[in-house]
Amino acid sequence: MPFRDEPIVTLATFDTEFEAALARGALEAIGIRAMVPGEDSGSYIRRSRVLQGVELKVFETDRERAAVELRRMQIRIVETDDETSES
Repeated sequence: MPFRDEPIVTLATFDTEFEAALARGALEAIGIRAMVPGEDSGSYIRRSRVLQGVELKVFETDRERAAVELRRMQIRIVETDDETSES
């Protein structure tokens, strides 16, 4: 994959790493690059995520399309603080 010099933004926050990984996989299956920072990084980080949630990140230019696709696939999106403050 070529290097993309653009911001990475949080698309959604999930309750579990499993949910975030499913959403990441669904997006990548249709060609949208997505990331779950710290995925598979061990139990220490996993415990700290219980309180914070697990973020799904995408490139800024893919944000709108990714949100539409997740909703179309009926994947529940928990809006981040950034999204709620913009409304």
